[in-house]
Amino acid sequence: MMKTNDPQNLSDRLHETVVAEASLIHEQLKALHLNVQQARLLQFVAAHPGCLQKEAAHYLGRQDATVTNMLKSLVQAGYLRREVPAENERVKQLYIAPAGQKLIDQITTIFSDLEDKVRAAVPADERKALARNLDRIKAALEE
Repeated sequence: MMKTNDPQNLSDRLHETVVAEASLIHEQLKALHLNVQQARLLQFVAAHPGCLQKEAAHYLGRQDATVTNMLKSLVQAGYLRREVPAENERVKQLYIAPAGQKLIDQITTIFSDLEDKVRAAVPADERKALARNLDRIKAALEE
């Protein structure tokens, strides 16, 4: 990766951090035959049983069509199941299937280990300020 010579270039540093985080997570999830979006989707459904596809898409920041394809592959793999509620046949609720439940603990450990690495790199007295600054950066980018 090309680095800038300007030590004050925050967007480059942020990008390099995101790339390093993604690479670390990608390698670990690859062993489970998942990508980051699939793992995040499984975690979301585990935390919100019966959620709708639209809710999952919003959480992931993806279009419904993109999530549809992701859901199809996770259903085919036996990790998720879709149920049509009797009171509304136009929607499908999402639930973790038994095979998916086995992955949830592994996925949770991977993301927990990542959080531990990040926390270890930032002194405890600086974490709140870092979180506030990251929130401000995100808000500015979403304007």
